[in-house]
Amino acid sequence: MSDPSPPVNPHKQALLETGFWGRAAAGGIILARSSQRFLLAHRGEGTLQAGTWGTWGGACDGDETPIETVRREMQEEAGIQQEMELHELYTFRHESGFSYTNFLAIIEEEFEPVLNWETQGFGWFEFNQWPDPLHFGTRKLIKDPSSLSIFETQLALLTG
Repeated sequence: MSDPSPPVNPHKQALLETGFWGRAAAGGIILARSSQRFLLAHRGEGTLQAGTWGTWGGACDGDETPIETVRREMQEEAGIQQEMELHELYTFRHESGFSYTNFLAIIEEEFEPVLNWETQGFGWFEFNQWPDPLHFGTRKLIKDPSSLSIFETQLALLTG
């Protein structure tokens, strides 16, 4: 006789065990070359850390790499259709084993994201003019010396 209980979602199981949706995740901040501004997501109700500003991202599915995850999540959560130049930034590691790899995604032009239930809004911001309150992971990201160096280098390349 088969077990009638539905299969457990692995991301939900990880939430119960680690406090995070999934065992690994990836996301990023988007930088538009044309305006030199950064796009952040305003997290929606029903998400962890609702009401905070953060990256576009989510859990890695199956055997996805962080770079595959960030590309998929940015399309799903923001509707991004432009080519992205990705630069790996700070990786958050939790004692539970959860990790979140951050990326800087450079695109040509600002756009208006197509939002889903995970995001209640968005904003394009100047470097170091971040909105409040920031998601705890985004606060760590923008204070990480290596990530700051990448932000500053990429902005310098854009301004010539």
